[in-house]
Amino acid sequence: MYRSPFPVLAALWLLLGTATAFAEPLRQLSIDAPVVHRPGRMVRDESTARLFLLDARNAVLTILTEEPASDGWQRTHWQLPGQPLDLALLPSGQLAICDRDPAVLRVVDCSQAVPELLSELPLPREPYRLSLTADGRWLVIAHCWTHALSILSTFELTASGHQAEVRTLPLPFLPGELLAHPQQPLVMVADAFQGHVLLLDAVSRRVLGDIDLGVHNIRGLTWQGESLLLTCQQLHAEPTTAENIAAGLVIENLLAEIRVAPGQSSPLHYQHRTELGVPSHGAADPTGVAVGADRVFVAAAGVQQLLALSSSLQVQSRIDVGHHPTQLFADGDGRRLFLLESFEPALRVVDAASLETMSIISLELGGTTGPRERGEALFFNGERSQFGWMSCHSCHGDGHTNGRLADTFGDGDSGAPKSVLSLLGGRDANPWAWNGSMQTLHGQVLKSLESTVHSPIISARDAMDLVAYLHTLDPPPPLVDDAQHELIEQGRRIFTRRGCQRCHIPPLTYTSDLTYEVGTEDEHGQKKFNPPSLRGVGQRFGYLHDLRAPNLEAVFEVEGHQLDESLSPEDLKALTTFLRSL
Repeated sequence: MYRSPFPVLAALWLLLGTATAFAEPLRQLSIDAPVVHRPGRMVRDESTARLFLLDARNAVLTILTEEPASDGWQRTHWQLPGQPLDLALLPSGQLAICDRDPAVLRVVDCSQAVPELLSELPLPREPYRLSLTADGRWLVIAHCWTHALSILSTFELTASGHQAEVRTLPLPFLPGELLAHPQQPLVMVADAFQGHVLLLDAVSRRVLGDIDLGVHNIRGLTWQGESLLLTCQQLHAEPTTAENIAAGLVIENLLAEIRVAPGQSSPLHYQHRTELGVPSHGAADPTGVAVGADRVFVAAAGVQQLLALSSSLQVQSRIDVGHHPTQLFADGDGRRLFLLESFEPALRVVDAASLETMSIISLELGGTTGPRERGEALFFNGERSQFGWMSCHSCHGDGHTNGRLADTFGDGDSGAPKSVLSLLGGRDANPWAWNGSMQTLHGQVLKSLESTVHSPIISARDAMDLVAYLHTLDPPPPLVDDAQHELIEQGRRIFTRRGCQRCHIPPLTYTSDLTYEVGTEDEHGQKKFNPPSLRGVGQRFGYLHDLRAPNLEAVFEVEGHQLDESLSPEDLKALTTFLRSL
């Protein structure tokens, strides 16, 4: 029998909640509504030939209905409450939508001309992604920032007034994309930022197997027979010279294959991986993946292309598509592809055999793009890099870190790789770079465009726009919440008593504008380092400039970070709990 290396997986939390029932119609948005539309999630209802799209930023639900008689599509847009992040199609034909704030699961009935919000069920913190098992009985929810999964019965979700059991399973990583097994009540769970993948039995709530692929940015999942295909990237600690980037020595853009055998003691086997780029033409930021009748298709979001691969996963051709293609589905017989283009939003329908575009349905509303939206497009644009191999997102996935080392010339030279820092909440964490050499965020952005991604075109406006986007990125939510208030306060007192606040000044950023010797040095003898902000420090994947400390405990227990004397086990627990609450 498979034994998980993560003892924490044995723990189950139970939340009892009652769905609040009501019938509240959604408000329709006009086509010229002042909204810069950014749809990023999509599900298809084969029975009604409809597509449901979710714009999380603006809380907009878009319904696209195919009209075969006129060879066209009808679209409507509806305002949702809260901060919705993902949606799933229930067996009843209703939509389940998870909402971050407040943390609830909402059920929306779209069977009538005006969709109605039917019910909402309280959830644990930070719901992020949804997946429904093949039998329609179980809904699995990934809670990214709390490192957990929730599992609940769809019967309990739709039964009015019924008390629902939401069982929560802690994980050793931040879960992201989910994919249900096509026949069994199993769900594949992928890491949101690094390379873990696990197989979950939704009925027994057991992890059947897990694997670490050593990659990051897992963004697309699909089945090809008994194999799981996933898109991802892999960063290497090679100097970011133009030659190294073009040769794929810095970052690889990959389609990976995992053989899934649920009945075996070790059910996950890493079979194969395909590099999607070539030296003169990269494939930055692969996202959606779909299997057609005889080929596999991948959306390369960073270079605005759709790639066609043979059934043996060799790239055969690529076509240009619209801005930032993300979600990709094939219809039931694999003859058509539905590609969601999130910037300058549109749905592109592609003939899977000829790769000809059959139709493009504009999804734009009446908003006007500004510096934030232009900066976001630049952040995710791999065409601004050397030969299209990487974007800012390639290393800083959705603005966060991938927990790997990069040799980016950010410290002025090569040969001393440093940890990739999170950009979430980094707007006030001046100075920038590990050696503190950049006094302004504009200067850091310009240097990164020039020496990291080797952008052939750099302008002051580009830097201004990227900074405007980075200023919108809030710190990650804390891993520990106020339920451990007494321990957090004890840790806060230890933080102050041990002098941690001299370098990590509270209460805003928990950093400072100086560099300090902390008992480590890099390969060139650099001993003074810029202290990163401690906001969201519990959401990182290794610590200190070279990731030598795998967790916060090791920072103090092994490295003795700035301690005159060691901490007792009780004080260590309190201090790390406080840090994880920031």
